[in-house]
Amino acid sequence: MNRLETPPIEVSRAGLNADEIEQRIIRAYVQLACRPRESGESRSLTVVRLPQLNVRLTEASPEIQGMPLFWLEVYPDGSLSVIDSCGFSDLDEDELATAVEMIMSAGLRAHDHRHQ
Repeated sequence: MNRLETPPIEVSRAGLNADEIEQRIIRAYVQLACRPRESGESRSLTVVRLPQLNVRLTEASPEIQGMPLFWLEVYPDGSLSVIDSCGFSDLDEDELATAVEMIMSAGLRAHDHRHQ
C-alpha cells in the first residue's frame, strides 16, 4: 500500500454502513484524481474489504476511448475475478448511490452465502 492509500476497512453484516462506504469511495476517487500519472497508466486503490470480498476503484488511462474513466469492482478475496462492477466518468450523487448499493448488496450476499 502506498502512503496515499486509505487503509481498507473491515465490515461485518451488522456493520455494513452505507455512509462509511460512501466516504471510502469519495476518498479513493479524490486520491486517484490527485495522483501524478504516467502516460497510458491505469491506477487502482482498494476501497473496502468486506468479509470474503474486496472493492477496488480503478482509474483507467484517459487514452482509452469509449469507456468510463473510473471503474468500481467487487471481487472475491484472494481472486481477481470481478463479480460486480459499475463505471462512471464523474462521481455524481446518483453514481455514488449506485456504487454504494452495489457494494452493500454484494456484501450481504457474501455474508448470507457464507452462513448457509
